[in-house]
Amino acid sequence: MEDQINRRLSVLSDHLQTNQVSSNTESNDVDSLDYYSITQLLSNDQLDIRNKAKQFAEQHIQPIVNEYYEKAEFPMHLLPKLKELNWAGSNIKGYSCPGIDAVSCGLIAFEFAKKSADIATFFGILQTISMLPIYYCGSEKQKQYYLPKMASMEKIGAFGLTEPNAGSDAAGLFCEAKQNSDGTWTLNGEKRWIGNAPFADVVIIWARNTDTKLINGFVIEKNTPGMTVETINNKIALRMVQNGHIYLKNCILSDENRLPLAKDFGSGPGKSLFLTRIVASWIALGIACSAYESCIKYVKERKQFGQSLAKYQLVQERLVKMLGIIQSMSLMTLRISHLFDQNKLTYGQVGLLKAHNTSHGRQVVSMARELLGGNGIVTDFGVARSFVDMEAVHTFEGTYDINTLITGREITGFPAFKTGK
Repeated sequence: MEDQINRRLSVLSDHLQTNQVSSNTESNDVDSLDYYSITQLLSNDQLDIRNKAKQFAEQHIQPIVNEYYEKAEFPMHLLPKLKELNWAGSNIKGYSCPGIDAVSCGLIAFEFAKKSADIATFFGILQTISMLPIYYCGSEKQKQYYLPKMASMEKIGAFGLTEPNAGSDAAGLFCEAKQNSDGTWTLNGEKRWIGNAPFADVVIIWARNTDTKLINGFVIEKNTPGMTVETINNKIALRMVQNGHIYLKNCILSDENRLPLAKDFGSGPGKSLFLTRIVASWIALGIACSAYESCIKYVKERKQFGQSLAKYQLVQERLVKMLGIIQSMSLMTLRISHLFDQNKLTYGQVGLLKAHNTSHGRQVVSMARELLGGNGIVTDFGVARSFVDMEAVHTFEGTYDINTLITGREITGFPAFKTGK
């Protein structure tokens, strides 16, 4: 009891303390999750993982984030350090993967996102969609070969679903897979916005079977003839993430490259999107918390008209609104993560979480940017990156509109959209 009292007093002190003005964003004392004591809902193992992720982010990500963000390059030198964490394929049990729960997966993404949404997004691909399709849909031979190598980060993965003309209409793929008379497959088509693709060793490609018209999955190794990748440049958000445009032209694959249990969209890519959208929601929460914590530090230090900005009513109103949104985001994200671990989660529930967190997260980063004035558009204070990166997270892993309609279909029984194919 005494420890809990001291902890709450410490949290209150963090929220009230005023420091000297500085653009240093390495340490913001406020912990947004502790205002409603949300961390008390975490197990000791989950707290340990969170603390480990936080320490890693502070020591290895924070010092280099602005430099690589400006250069729009991925910090490849971080790969050996990320490998040491042994968190790739986080939720997978066996095959040299850690097998941790969805809450722990999310806490890793959350702490990484507080320092860099880019690193959180990159690692989220390693945690989920580059490995889960093999785990869910692959043969035992494919699992034994690929998953340990991807868990050790000997092989970096990517997930090729989105196409130039099939974004929100993910089930309406144009990329085709035709089975030849000798049992091999020929793939033709394009994929776009594929994270990690420019340097990935393994890419999961989803294509429409020309015979069944259903979606099949394939594992394609780097440098496979018929597959080329171009890096997408000139982005204003998630600049460190290397997105690729993949071209498949008469790409011949063995039937051993096909994921045998991926029979259609639901059993293929759809199954992997549960955890992926949860992790994306944790990333949105991390971005929002980072913006809020940087903002409250700034307004307590910044003086205008002879006093701290934090003393003005309008500023306090915005801070409270931001904090309230963050508490709702936190509680929803934690609950949905628990439902996933209990195998009770529905598509509508996770769709609502993703739509809620990114849409409300946009409000948080917008208010933070406004409160920083001109300093809100430079990377020195962190909020500018939060502002633009939230836009990317709002779009990937299902747009706000699509996730909303998935939930709407579930609660009404009426589908308000259908695939164009």
